[in-house]
Amino acid sequence: METMERSEPHLSIRLLAGGVVLAIVLLVGTVGFMALEGWPPLESFFTTLLIVSTLGFSDLRPVDGYGRGLTIILILAGVGVLYYMAVTLAQLIIENQFWGRRRTMERRIKQLQDHVIVCGYGRVGRETCRRLVQYGASLLVIDSDPARVALIENDGFLALQGDASDDATLVKAGVARARALVTAAQSDAINVYITLSARALNPSLLIIARAATAEAEQKLRIAGATRVVSPYVLGGRSMASMALQPAVMDFLDLLLHSEDAETWLEEVSIAPHSPMCGIRIDETNLRERAGMTILAIRRADGRMLINPHPNTVLQERDTLIVLGSRTAMEQSSASL
Repeated sequence: METMERSEPHLSIRLLAGGVVLAIVLLVGTVGFMALEGWPPLESFFTTLLIVSTLGFSDLRPVDGYGRGLTIILILAGVGVLYYMAVTLAQLIIENQFWGRRRTMERRIKQLQDHVIVCGYGRVGRETCRRLVQYGASLLVIDSDPARVALIENDGFLALQGDASDDATLVKAGVARARALVTAAQSDAINVYITLSARALNPSLLIIARAATAEAEQKLRIAGATRVVSPYVLGGRSMASMALQPAVMDFLDLLLHSEDAETWLEEVSIAPHSPMCGIRIDETNLRERAGMTILAIRRADGRMLINPHPNTVLQERDTLIVLGSRTAMEQSSASL
C-alpha cells in the first residue's frame, strides 16, 4: 500500500524529468541549426520543434550532412522523449483517478453508521446484498479478490478489498459502528476466523455466519456467531415446505421478499420508557391506529410468544413481529 501511495509523486518526478530532457533537445536543436545552417534563432527553434514533434519541416531544410545528421538525432530523441512523457502522463492520470476513487471510498466508509458488513461476495453474499438494499440498509462488502471487488462496485455496493479475518480490515470497515456482520465466505474455516475477529472487536455485534457443514455450525457458535445459517438446510426446508404447503410458502415469500407488495412483515422494538410498556395488546389499538397486527412477541430473554393473547402485557425491550402496510409502519414504528 505504501509503495502504491508513493507512486504518484514518483510519476510526477518522471514527468518533470521528461520535460527537462525535451527542453534540452529543443535547445540543442536550436543552437545546432544556428551554428550549422546559419539560420535565425526563431527559425531554428521553429524547425527544431517541428522535427521533434514529427510534423515535418518549415520552409528551411538542412543542406549539408551535418545538418541532416542533427535532424536524425532530433527525430530519434524527440520521438523517444515524447513517447516517454505520453506514457508517464497517461499513467499519472489513471492513478490519479484510481486514488481519487479510493479516497472517496475511504471517506464514505468513515461516514458509515449502523451499517451491515458482508464478508465474501459469492452467490450467497451477492444475494444477501440485494436483499439488504431492498430493506433500505446501508452496507459494506469485504472481499480479497480484486475481480470480485470490481464486480461489487459495478453492482453499486460499497467495497473494501482485504482479508475480512484481519482485525485491521474489520476496523477499517467500521466494525465498531456496525449493526451487524454477515460472513458468507465459502470456507467454514474462514467464517470461523472472521467471526472470532469480529466478536473480539465488537462484543455486542450481531453476527450472522454461513455454515456449509453441521460440524461448522457448533464451531461458529463457540466462536461468537449470533445466528448460523446453512444454505443447504434452508434450501431443503424450503423445498419440502413448497411441496407440502405451497400456499403458505407463497404467502411468506410475498411478505418477506416481494419488492412491490404493500403489506409488509416487520419487527418493531419497544424502547425503554415507551408508552407501550405495561399495557395489554388489546389496549394498544395498533390495528385501528397504525394498521398493524401483532403476530408474535419476542421477550428480552429470547422467549417467543406466537399469536399472543389480547390480554398479553407488553414489556420494555419486547420485539413485536407485526403485519401491516409499509407506509403505516414507517410512520408509526418510531413512536413505539
